[in-house]
Amino acid sequence: MKIVENKEDMTVLETEETSTLLNLLVDRLWEEKDVKRAAYGSKHPFLDNMQLLIEGKNAKKSIEKACDSITKDCNSLLKSI
Repeated sequence: MKIVENKEDMTVLETEETSTLLNLLVDRLWEEKDVKRAAYGSKHPFLDNMQLLIEGKNAKKSIEKACDSITKDCNSLLKSI
């Protein structure tokens, strides 16, 4: 991921990830109390990379927490199989 825009309360990242991961990440970002808005999209589905928009106090910390939550759920699932 690379930072496209970084303002005080808004960060836009560009990534080669697909909707599969970004949808899950946005869902978890909405659970973070410091996140006011989270979304992803692209201008053209075949020609452009996806962009992830996070609006809130600390985007990096919120992404880390969301990723940790996803990792914990995956580990829990693996243990239960």
